[in-house]
Amino acid sequence: MTALEEKLNRYKARSSNTEQEKQERAERMVRAAVNGWDGFADVSLSFLPKGSYKNNTNVRSDSDVDIAVIHGGFHYFNDSALREGDKVVRRPVTCKRYAGAEFRVELEKAMCAAYGTDCDPSGSTAIEIAENSGRVKADVVPSFQHRKYYYDAQGNVRYFEGTTTLRTNGEWVINYPEQQYANGVAKNGSSRTGKCYKQMVRILKRVENDLVAAGRIEALPSFFMECLVYCTPDSFFNHQSDTPLTDDFTAIVRHIWNKTKPDDSGKNWYEPNGIKPLFSEGQKWSMDDAHQLMLKTWQHLGLGD
Repeated sequence: MTALEEKLNRYKARSSNTEQEKQERAERMVRAAVNGWDGFADVSLSFLPKGSYKNNTNVRSDSDVDIAVIHGGFHYFNDSALREGDKVVRRPVTCKRYAGAEFRVELEKAMCAAYGTDCDPSGSTAIEIAENSGRVKADVVPSFQHRKYYYDAQGNVRYFEGTTTLRTNGEWVINYPEQQYANGVAKNGSSRTGKCYKQMVRILKRVENDLVAAGRIEALPSFFMECLVYCTPDSFFNHQSDTPLTDDFTAIVRHIWNKTKPDDSGKNWYEPNGIKPLFSEGQKWSMDDAHQLMLKTWQHLGLGD
C-alpha cells in the first residue's frame, strides 16, 4: 500500500467512539437546558440535529454539534411560485409567542442560564456553547418551520418542509436538513456508491483542513465539501472492494475541477437537499472556490498526471 493510500485510509474514518460520546453528550445537555426553561413551558418545541454530526461526515477538527431548536407553534412560508388563486392565506397557529427575533432572545436566556460564560450568543446565526473536556462545541440554532410551495408535474400544490432562522442582521436563512440527511443516506448506499460517499466527504474535509493549516487556502465551510462530493455522479465511486481509495478520490477531484471551470455545468448543481442551488446568490462560496480547492488538493496530494 502506498503512503498516499495509507493516508486516505486514515482520512476516511468517522469520529472515534470517544468523540461520538462527547457529541451525544453535548446534544443531551442542550435538550435538557431547553426543556428545563420555564419561559418555554407553553411553547411546542422540537429538536433537529443537523449538519456533519447528523450526517456522519464530521471529522475531528469539525466535530461540533449543530442542533436546530424548532418553534412548532406556527410556520413561515413562501408561496411566491403559486398563482394568485392558490396563494396560502392561512397557517395553523397554536402559540405565536416568540415570533421572529423574540425566539432567539428567549433561547439565549435559556442557554446562558444553563452554561454561564460557556455560552456565547454573539454569533449572527447560532448560539455557541463552548467545548470542554466532556463535550464538543455545540451550535444551537433558533429555528421555525418553513414551507416552500410549488406545483408538481400534475399541477397540484405541494410544499417542501424546511426550517428558517432569523439572523441577527435581519436576514432569514432557509435550510432543508431532513432532505439533506435522506439524500445522503441514499447516495451512501451499497447499490449506489458502495458506502464510499461519506468516506470521500471525510477525506476531502481533512485535506481542506490540511491546506488551511499550511496557509494555502482560506477556510471554507465544512458543508461545502459535502456538497461538492454529493454532486459527483455515483459512477465515480467505488463499486468493488479492491478499488484503491486513491483511484476513486483522484477521479472525484478531477470531475469537480472540470465541472467548476467558468461557465461549466457545475453552475447547475444543487445542495444535497436537492432544493437549493449550490452556487446561488447569498452562498458563502463560489464556483472558483471549488475549482481552486480541487487544484490545491491535487497539488498537495500529488494526484495523477
